[in-house]
Amino acid sequence: MTPAMEPSDAFDPAAYAAVGLSPAEGRAWWDWRIAAPQAAAWRAAGVADALTAAQWATAQVPPGEVARWREAGITATEAISWHEFALGLEAAIAYKAQGYTPEEAYDVSRGRKPRPATPETPKAGSGDVILDLMGFDASQAQKETERFISRAGAATGITMYSYLNQEWVDDEAVAWAAHNIHATTARAWKDLGLRPSEAGRFIQRGMRPMVVARAWWEAGIPFEEAASWIGAGLTPQEAVAQRESGVTVELAETLRALRGGDDGGAW
Repeated sequence: MTPAMEPSDAFDPAAYAAVGLSPAEGRAWWDWRIAAPQAAAWRAAGVADALTAAQWATAQVPPGEVARWREAGITATEAISWHEFALGLEAAIAYKAQGYTPEEAYDVSRGRKPRPATPETPKAGSGDVILDLMGFDASQAQKETERFISRAGAATGITMYSYLNQEWVDDEAVAWAAHNIHATTARAWKDLGLRPSEAGRFIQRGMRPMVVARAWWEAGIPFEEAASWIGAGLTPQEAVAQRESGVTVELAETLRALRGGDDGGAW
């Protein structure tokens, strides 16, 4: 994936001018935290705007591979769906040729019968989606989106887009985005009961949610207790020892609260 700038980088119009972009154009790329060299690479690949580049990057498609996806008739937004279901270009081409959506292809790839699309969830690209505007406040939705972007400014553009793409822009989303954690990954950590700062410690060590969950499961710690012991700063083995000595999960949760945003601890 094309590397993004550090969120703290200041906008430098001269850097973008050096690759042929006006200040306004450069600012548009900078807003998505795409540095001038990367902007030039995307433009050379035929991606003219920053949002589309962020979409391709979210789908883990680098500039040099965009042409192959486009030749297969797959757009940037559609590529995100294929990526979310862990299906690469070759698989996407094969399943798309058979008329499968990414969701259906995922079922088929695992030997299951595709789940039929429901009237509430029409297939992407149908062009016949009818919006029920009753009770829908577009201006409020826009305000919430703008509020999210302004509060999640420490995140890279690609990270911010992952939340916007999933329409997850509430206060909880801001908390995860502030740690520059991709929305899909954030949901996985959240399912484990972890908070952004706690998940961030694992991410810094290159650990994935499933790896963490497996370690605690193998140690014999109940799933519903793991987050409390993790938040208290203990390893699975230390948690086992504490439980055997009579320390309760309630006490672990108290220690977790006292630690707050502390980044210390063995885990």
